[in-house]
Amino acid sequence: MTRQVSNNPLLTLMNFKLKKMAWIIIGIITLAVVIQTSSVIGIEYYQRKQNAKLIDSFKISQQHTNSLVVYFSRSGNTELMAYRIAEIKKCNIMNLVATDYKIGLNGWVNAMMDARKTTATITPQKVDLSAYDTIYIGSPIWLYSPAPPVFEFVSKNNFEGKKVILFNSMNSKFEQKYIDNFAALVKQNGGEFSKHLVINRGRMTQQMTTDEFLEAVKNQVIK
Repeated sequence: MTRQVSNNPLLTLMNFKLKKMAWIIIGIITLAVVIQTSSVIGIEYYQRKQNAKLIDSFKISQQHTNSLVVYFSRSGNTELMAYRIAEIKKCNIMNLVATDYKIGLNGWVNAMMDARKTTATITPQKVDLSAYDTIYIGSPIWLYSPAPPVFEFVSKNNFEGKKVILFNSMNSKFEQKYIDNFAALVKQNGGEFSKHLVINRGRMTQQMTTDEFLEAVKNQVIK
């Protein structure tokens, strides 16, 4: 039996219009994603540039102290938080470098793909922490979880007898289960998880000012 192919011009026209509409919708969605991504990356570049100008203004101890601030930051917001904590608490400070997540499109894509992972390539990876009693460890929040570099750092280091304080900056929210996972990792490596400091800066286009952010950090630290 031979199958009959419809030559109904009305049906053909309808199929054409449906396909055209589908491509239009796909195009609109794609354009929206491109615009949103470009906007986020542009804001990150701007924040990084502005935040970098402020780092030298912090009064950080050049002498050894019994407290250390370890941080990972992309756009510099967590870096400002780290320096503010180090200034207030008279801590030494150390930056975790993770080139996979550097500012730019590739870094942003990698960050989104790895957001909830607990492994990362960082420098330095292992550090002698024996001289410190208290260690502040900070990162941004990615998809409700602290960024992978701080999990990597904790997993590779000995925190025996150390009090660990996690600090995060974010523009959305965090989920407690990821904080609990971090705390468990600290305990697994001998440390005592003391508390969690977190600052919600607000959405990318409606964030608090730098002065407001630093004041919020101060209020959290001196509680």
